[in-house]
Amino acid sequence: MAAFLLKSNRNIILITVLALLIFLGGTFMLHTVPLSVKNKIANGLLADFVITFPVLFYFIIVRPLKLSAKRMLLVVSLCCGVAYLVLPQQQKEYILQIRKLTAVAELLFIIYAVTKFNKLRKAYKANQLILTDPIYNLRTAMAEVMGESVAVKVIASELAVLRYGLLFWRKETPALKASRSFSTHKEFGYVAIWCILLLAVMVEITAFHFLLMKWSHMAANIVTILSLYGVIFFVADLSAVIKRKVLINDEQIILRTGLRWRACTNLNNISAAEKITNDHHSADLFFKGGIAKKGGNLLITFKEPIKIDKLYGASKEASSILMNIDDFELFAQAIKKRA
Repeated sequence: MAAFLLKSNRNIILITVLALLIFLGGTFMLHTVPLSVKNKIANGLLADFVITFPVLFYFIIVRPLKLSAKRMLLVVSLCCGVAYLVLPQQQKEYILQIRKLTAVAELLFIIYAVTKFNKLRKAYKANQLILTDPIYNLRTAMAEVMGESVAVKVIASELAVLRYGLLFWRKETPALKASRSFSTHKEFGYVAIWCILLLAVMVEITAFHFLLMKWSHMAANIVTILSLYGVIFFVADLSAVIKRKVLINDEQIILRTGLRWRACTNLNNISAAEKITNDHHSADLFFKGGIAKKGGNLLITFKEPIKIDKLYGASKEASSILMNIDDFELFAQAIKKRA
């Protein structure tokens, strides 16, 4: 399993680098070559966009990771969309012809997806009855209906990011009924740190946008749009950290840090809860789940290892977790009272 995840991560990084080289590098080349050869370069880029990259995606992602070939329809559509935005008018006419050829296959795929929707809804509702956590229940339902693949996990995770990034004002429904909640961000001062980082990111995006504008308006707009999506991810992280608190009821406890990870267990499975005042070092392995990866003020240990679900990564088991918690004393009392 670990070898498969390592391989999949390498393949995803490789296809990302190739995409940047082809799309951004090709766009840069198109705007710097002489007019006499611009049309030939555009034809070559058209072939790279709609043939070369989809073929590379198939042999680097789909085939090695044993994903469904139906994903190639989406890849071809996205490649055609990008090509239509950046290539000259003559090549746009070719793209429209290509889109006519793929339209029938895409229509059939949409019909297939609609048939899966009812199954997805039933699986989602069944998971909601067990634990009211829409983010992870959607991911579980998609895995049950569409298969446990990297692509499904990524899509479900992106939907979670969009939900918290674009709808950050919506209230959070407690996952456990009649539960007591504990925040995880106040003592760390995460809001203040987040504001400083956001300001730095926005200044960098603006400066880089104007720099790219000097040689390509299209490239500048594309890179800026992608950067703004990163800002949505940034907003989603803060929104989720504030809303997705640690929950305790009479029997269960849900430990989590925003969207990053989640762990559920019974209170009687808790062995100890220790307050950490300095950097924690231990010969025993523990899951680093604090807001800052290597820090935290709570080390909670379990009698039996528990499953930790990570938003983008694979689930793992751990016997102890280092994380942040506000009001440690009240948290410790709540555990002792209900355990």
